Formats: sequence, structure tokens, C-alpha cells
Amino acid sequence: MSIVQYAVDHYCLSNAAATCLDSGAYDDSHHDHAEDPEDVFTDIKKTRARISSFLQSSASRDALINDYFLDLISRVVHGSNLIEKAGSILEVTHALRKIALETPENTTEDISPQDSLYNLLKDDLFKQNRSTNEAEIQKSYHEVIQHYRALNFLISKVVTQDNPLSETLILEAHKILTYKVDSSNESYKNYGGVFRTTRVFAGFSDFTLPQYVASEMKAFISDLSADIITAEKLGQIDPFVLAAKYCHKFVNIHPFADGNGRMCRLIMNVLLFKYTGVLCVLGNDDQGVQDYLTVAVRGGEADQVWKELDEEEAAYTPPPWGELAFMVLRQTKKEMENFMSVLNNASTV
Repeated sequence: MSIVQYAVDHYCLSNAAATCLDSGAYDDSHHDHAEDPEDVFTDIKKTRARISSFLQSSASRDALINDYFLDLISRVVHGSNLIEKAGSILEVTHALRKIALETPENTTEDISPQDSLYNLLKDDLFKQNRSTNEAEIQKSYHEVIQHYRALNFLISKVVTQDNPLSETLILEAHKILTYKVDSSNESYKNYGGVFRTTRVFAGFSDFTLPQYVASEMKAFISDLSADIITAEKLGQIDPFVLAAKYCHKFVNIHPFADGNGRMCRLIMNVLLFKYTGVLCVLGNDDQGVQDYLTVAVRGGEADQVWKELDEEEAAYTPPPWGELAFMVLRQTKKEMENFMSVLNNASTV
């Protein structure tokens, strides 16, 4: 089943992934005059119902829907790369999608200097005040290609084949993401798909010590599995909180030497897509990047405080992923409205 077909089927199921709003898990305290999470959630349910009705009653518009989701995938990859100052501009990201998704994994040759996209890759690096040598151009190229492939791999395994997200799948996805993408310190052959053995820092954050990464990742998978089992037993799940929670937890373990930010957003989007049929675009422009990074930094700081709370205090305090959950909720609403707009525009042509 393709990504597109899954999304269409999801919208057409009246009770697909029965959802609820975990109101205590959202943190909108940093956003003056922001919409209330309950209002955003209500709007999402209404838009989802409209999309479902349209897809079930209208004539087949496979080409239109396919184009929409391919564009959405491109925007997801571009935004996530932009947050990390990786990849390239949206035009190049769009253009490389076909190569990424229609050629075998781990077989991509370097881009030729004669390729029309080569100079676009080089120009983008120059505009970002990054090195424009041959190695950096090729790295930028592969960062786009492999990001598509890692997303496609996880959606195929976790969504269309309905496998649980596992440590094995995360390691394989990271190996795909980093293929031919050397880090600043070592070759992709050494760090791709391998938990780190050195300490890493980001600002004031000192992430999980290397000797505890493996056990923390086992706990990560165990906690995710328990949350999903509980939700399925109840027949209710808040996919926005679930996606944000495990995006936050993953990046604060920081299990790899490089690629953790892109991996945490891949995990977020795979979980979100499984339960909503839509993907969340983050970091779509410079302001979007700054907004996301601000939320991520505050989440990391809140994580340190959260660990010190007793059970009673924690019950009345939004979790450290609460602000990210609010961001994901709002961005998903925008994307669903965008999808509805595309469908409406097509119906009037």
C-alpha cells in the first residue's frame, strides 16, 4: 500500500484511530492569545470529517491527491533538513524526490557537475555561508536523497506493514538517513545505524551518557509500546501528544553521533501519520526554524525540572513535550486545512 492510499483509506474510515484530546499534556503558556488546544482539536475533527466526506462522495481524483501528498513529503523533508542546516532549498528537494523514492536504497551515485541541480546545490551553500567544495555539494545532495528514503522506510514498516516501532527499525532508518553523509568527525560508515560511544552536548544540554544510551533506548521503545497498548485498549489516542512525546524523548537521549534532530522528527511524523493520515511540516522557513528550535530548547530545559517533580506536582504540570505537542497540533490543523483547500479548489475546476 502506498503512502497516498494509506492516507485516503484512513480518512475514509469513520472510526479510524479513535482520537481524544489529552488536555493536560498541552502547554500553551508561552503563546499569548493563542487558540485553545480544545478549539484546535475540534477544528481538526471537523476538517477531517469534511475530508472524509469529500473522498467518499467525489469522483476519483487520484492524480490530485497523489500530487498533494508528494508535495507534502517534500515539504516535510525540506523543513526538517532546514532546521539542521542540511539538505538544500525546496526547489532542489522537490526535484530529487523521484530519484530518492524510485531508485534502490544505498545505490545512489554522486551528482554530476553537469546536472542542472548541481549549481543550485552549490548556490544554496554559498548563500548560507557554507563551504561550496565538492565534498559539501555531494553531502548536501545525499542529505536530501537519504532523508526521503528514511521517511519512506519507516512509513512502509510502521504504517503500511503495521510493525511496531522498534530499536532495530530505528537503527536501520538512521543508517539509511546517514548513507554517504559524513559527520563533522567521522565517516558515515562508522556512525550510521550505531549508537554513539562518546558524550554529546548542545548548548547547556548534556545528553544521556554513552554507557546508558542502549538501556535508555530500550526504555524508550518499552514506554512507547505501553502507551500504544493502553490507548488501543481504551479505544482512544491523542496522536499529537504521542508524536510530540516520543520526538522529545528521543532527541533528549540523543542516541547517535549525528542525525538525532532529523531522526526525532521522522519518528514524530511516522507516529502522527499512522494515527491521523497526515504529516506535520516543521521548519518550513527561517521563522519556522526559529520557532521550532525555541520550543525544543524550552522543552530540554523543562525536562530537567520535570525529573525533579514528585508525582503530585507532575500531575499539575504540563510535561516537557507539552509545548511541542501544541505546535504539532496547530501545524497539523493547518495542513489538514491546506488539504481540504486543495480538494475544494479541484472540485470547482
